[in-house]
Amino acid sequence: MNIALIALPCLGKLLAPPLTLAYVATLLEQRRHIVRIYDLALDPGATLSTAFQPLRSFRPQMLVVAGDEPEMLSAAVHALHEDHHRHVLPVQMSRNGLDANRICTETIQWIDRQHDNENVEPHEELDAIYTVDDLPFPARHLLSLESYELRAAGGELQTMVLIAGTDMSGSGAITLRSPTQIVAELRSVSHEFGLRHYLFPDVSITGDRAWLVDLLTHLCEAHLNVGWEANADADQLDTSLSAHMVQAGCEAITLHLRASSVFESASVRNRVRQAVTTARDQGVFVRAHVRLEPPYESVSHLVDVAATFNLDDVRFDVVGDGVQVRELALQIYDAGRDRQRFINRFGPALGTLIWRLSGPRSE
Repeated sequence: MNIALIALPCLGKLLAPPLTLAYVATLLEQRRHIVRIYDLALDPGATLSTAFQPLRSFRPQMLVVAGDEPEMLSAAVHALHEDHHRHVLPVQMSRNGLDANRICTETIQWIDRQHDNENVEPHEELDAIYTVDDLPFPARHLLSLESYELRAAGGELQTMVLIAGTDMSGSGAITLRSPTQIVAELRSVSHEFGLRHYLFPDVSITGDRAWLVDLLTHLCEAHLNVGWEANADADQLDTSLSAHMVQAGCEAITLHLRASSVFESASVRNRVRQAVTTARDQGVFVRAHVRLEPPYESVSHLVDVAATFNLDDVRFDVVGDGVQVRELALQIYDAGRDRQRFINRFGPALGTLIWRLSGPRSE
């Protein structure tokens, strides 16, 4: 049976492959279905009628359309019905993979029910996939990995490997994936696709230190010769842990910071600054996502402080409609970085004087 999996664009998100649908595809291929993934985010300007034209040659008997924008999802389902597709399952889905086990379970069970309604010989009933450890490796061969924006710090092609998922047993808690499975998938993907750079998305790897040390140890022992980046908490990154991460292949980290809670506390600022310095001394590229929240009167001071951390890359996330606030934050940050470079080279007094004489873009 031909089955099409359609991913709708997610507004304002980094263009990343829909790994959850790749997991669904693997389970369907194991059941001998012919599966294709159509990611409409790769051409967001196309109309739905244009985007759905390839379906006419594939002629799927069932379709799964997934997205995180309810209006867009409803419009896509309506367009597919108008194009005489009878069996269409709408799935509310973001581009992170934390709910991959739930979506896989619900999708396969829905397809099995359609089989029953069509008097098709049923497959063996699928047991619920309770955690990410129950998932197979995703069908990356159905994704055009080169078409996505994921790139490592050096510009090399990068792909995601999930390290966590939502437990379906009832608590809804986030559970971390077994380190042996993560290493096994890295080995498989690097061998099959030749990819050497990976992103561990969605959760911080420093939340459970025992689990992280176990993962790092397995990575070191595997000798995969791959690089990876992940989210991390600044207050958990000490010198020994950073060194272990580098030994295990860490090439970049992303710190998620709330400006109001981080930059107004001297002790927190010092911990963040030390974490950044320690990581960069180990050769790790350090990004930061800084969340700006109203009231915005203190944005100038908070962003100016962030410029002293010597981050390699920074992004400001503004609550609500804050395009002008974001642009102002970037201007202040760039000016602060310029000043900090002079201070690092010539000292606070002379560096600031030279910076002022050189004509900074903004104060």
